[in-house]
Amino acid sequence: MELRREEFPVALQAFEVRGDREDFIAEQVVNSQAEADNFMSLYAGRLIKTRDLRPVETKRFEGRRPSAVAGPGRRAGISIWLIILLVLVVLAIVGFATGWIQTMIGQMK
Repeated sequence: MELRREEFPVALQAFEVRGDREDFIAEQVVNSQAEADNFMSLYAGRLIKTRDLRPVETKRFEGRRPSAVAGPGRRAGISIWLIILLVLVVLAIVGFATGWIQTMIGQMK
């Protein structure tokens, strides 16, 4: 399904067709054709429908670049914190294993 540039952002919905009824599975707001293609590949073989966003929903996405919704900056910030946390955990393990933390606590008393 090809979407025109002026249609973005748009909500894609996936449905499972069972007999004469459609069961809702998932919905995602997409801001580019690449995001739309990714959604459609995740739900291949299912009925995909588009719906326009309501005015209340579009205020949230106005003025944003397509990559700004879940951009790499947020992921980079999270990964930096995870690395710092991992280093602290490793230092604590090494400190307890070598007895350094116990001797430092003993010197404080």
